[in-house]
Amino acid sequence: MTLFQKHIALPQQHGAWAIWLGPFAIGIGVSETALKPGLLWLALASLGGFFALQPLTLFVKVLARRRPRADLIPAAFWIIAYGLVTAIGAFGLILTGNGFLLWLGLAALPVLAWQMWLVARREERGQMGVEVVGAGVLCMATPAAVWADTGAMSPAGWWLFALCWLQAAGAIVYVYLRLEHRRMTTLPEWNERVKLARRSMLYSIANVIIAAALAAFGVAPPGIIAAFAAMLAESVYGGLARPGIGAKPSSIGVRQIIVTVLFAVLMIIAYRM
Repeated sequence: MTLFQKHIALPQQHGAWAIWLGPFAIGIGVSETALKPGLLWLALASLGGFFALQPLTLFVKVLARRRPRADLIPAAFWIIAYGLVTAIGAFGLILTGNGFLLWLGLAALPVLAWQMWLVARREERGQMGVEVVGAGVLCMATPAAVWADTGAMSPAGWWLFALCWLQAAGAIVYVYLRLEHRRMTTLPEWNERVKLARRSMLYSIANVIIAAALAAFGVAPPGIIAAFAAMLAESVYGGLARPGIGAKPSSIGVRQIIVTVLFAVLMIIAYRM
């Protein structure tokens, strides 16, 4: 029996990597001191929790008779391994006075239970709302990185969390549109493209308006408007101008990683200016 099996040990969705790494990078980038001791323990705890989701999902699928029994032991092994990484990170956070950040992790447990319940019932696919809520959990990495070694949950962290969640929600809606394009064989007419892209476009436009409002009220720097405008431009390009007809899922995921990196860079620049 081989314990290391890629489909069990590592997250398989490129989009999930983007939604986790992007907010965490933003939190580190906008922090006053990037090299904070608490960040190491936070990174371990966050990494372990993120990686554990894949084997946990496979474990539940085995119990629900959706996967062969041969996957049970490897899945259990990686759940334990990543659980230890998470526990070490959590212990380090407590020792460095950052134990209050663990409340963010506890808030994720109900969402995790909800996701696993859907997996057991074979109802996890196509659940856009669940994915948006799950993205919110991953976006908690942003304020956690900002608050590490500060001893308090400042309002700035919560605003950053909200901004990252807005971007992640818009990205999920956009990816669903791209996946719908993938199933097509011919390029649709413009009226059909507009109809399909309407929800994604509305999300992106609303995000730009919200970003502009927050900047106007002094809650966030004006530069964040450029970050959300870039996401709107991507929605227009990929949703209307150049739909990815027949695109591979991997190419959609990689493109989303690139777009998320761009958003993270623009957000960090905005807060550093």
